[in-house]
Amino acid sequence: MNNLFKTALRFVLKWEGGYVNNKDDKGGATNYGITQNTYNNWLKAQKLPAKDVKFISKDEVEKIYYKNYWLKANCDKMSPKFALLAFDTAVNMGLGRVKEFLEAAQYKYPEKFIFAREAKYKEFAKYGNQKIFLQGWLNRLAALKIEIEKL
Repeated sequence: MNNLFKTALRFVLKWEGGYVNNKDDKGGATNYGITQNTYNNWLKAQKLPAKDVKFISKDEVEKIYYKNYWLKANCDKMSPKFALLAFDTAVNMGLGRVKEFLEAAQYKYPEKFIFAREAKYKEFAKYGNQKIFLQGWLNRLAALKIEIEKL
């Protein structure tokens, strides 16, 4: 795992925090942003017994993020700015959104990627109780803009 991944992971973990089980969060119980379902699948693939995501180790978090998000989003094949954008998007919004936003950015304009992500957040906020998350999502995106400028 390279330094860029470690930098991206530090950014993500600032926003994903520790254990949360918010009834309004569609992801359900999470720890460091890893859902219980993702953790269950990881443990099963490692031929390990199931356990509560509350007890996930930092090593497991790093390995899951690297294999299931960094590599699957092809961040290892991107410029540093797009790698961070894609990784954080994969974690926060799912792998499917990465391709959508890369296309919106024409694979070369980070600001268009950010604009597409912001528009999707605003779309999400129109439905049900998701509006309560909008300001946090926008704060994360503002911090992401600052972070990619450092790369």
